[in-house]
Amino acid sequence: MLKAPSFKKYQVIDARRQEDNKLVAIKRFRTDSQELPIVQFLSTLKDDMNHAVPLLAVLPDPIEDSMALLVMPFLRPCNNPDFAIIGEVVDFIDQMVEGLVFLHRHRIAHRDIAFANIMMDARALYPDGHHPVRLRHSEDLLQVVTPLSRQGRMIKYYYVDFGLAVRFPEGAPPYVVGDVGRDAEVPELSPDVPYDAFKVDIFALGNLFSKQFEQRYNSMEFLHRLIEPMTREEPQKRPSAEDVFREWKNIRADLDEPLFRWRLGPKSEPAIERMVKDTVAVAREGVYRLRQFVG
Repeated sequence: MLKAPSFKKYQVIDARRQEDNKLVAIKRFRTDSQELPIVQFLSTLKDDMNHAVPLLAVLPDPIEDSMALLVMPFLRPCNNPDFAIIGEVVDFIDQMVEGLVFLHRHRIAHRDIAFANIMMDARALYPDGHHPVRLRHSEDLLQVVTPLSRQGRMIKYYYVDFGLAVRFPEGAPPYVVGDVGRDAEVPELSPDVPYDAFKVDIFALGNLFSKQFEQRYNSMEFLHRLIEPMTREEPQKRPSAEDVFREWKNIRADLDEPLFRWRLGPKSEPAIERMVKDTVAVAREGVYRLRQFVG
């Protein structure tokens, strides 16, 4: 049983579910939007490749009949805490690529893929919980909480905010109009010239990988083979989600296993700092290999 909260200036708020005291997020949305039927449909599909945010309940808005409330699991921003090693980035890309394949297989284009619209279930990193607003603090706000490492823990990433999403009938052309979405660099966006919504998703995800990882960190050159075709200027020259998935599996298979444990070193890092941290990383890798050898 959930009590419907009142909304003023916030579109999404946190709440506690009465039946189990579980922390949830509640989003206010228009009942005539496509978001509800799309999220409801995706929530019925039980598949490990499904990375759409689950739907827990729908509540009537207590103030406006034209609005309703989506109840979802409480999630954290996907980069809070920051990624620490290359293997964590690889896992993130694994999940986001397979999640996009899943959406497109079911004829759904997200149309607003961006870092802000990807969140994670981080309960494994915070076994004692955290405050829902001041994320770095304990639930009682009395202390700063330190997250556990992502390494060796199951973290699931989710696409959220399906407010611009479209579900196309089987066989229907995937064309839309609208200069919309968080990624303003998608070249074909137009308020009146139709464009392929699936190709927009491909560009936006590739651009996200480029800006958040390839351009920011060292040792990420292996991503270029994935990103370059995804972000081509001409939409028809971009791969499908299925093609991206196949290419990513090939790239991943070529990576050396020690690379997965290597730290993420920012390109902006001063040379002296990089040298010190790389030396520590080499020492840690040596300890890891020694432990593996000793058993």
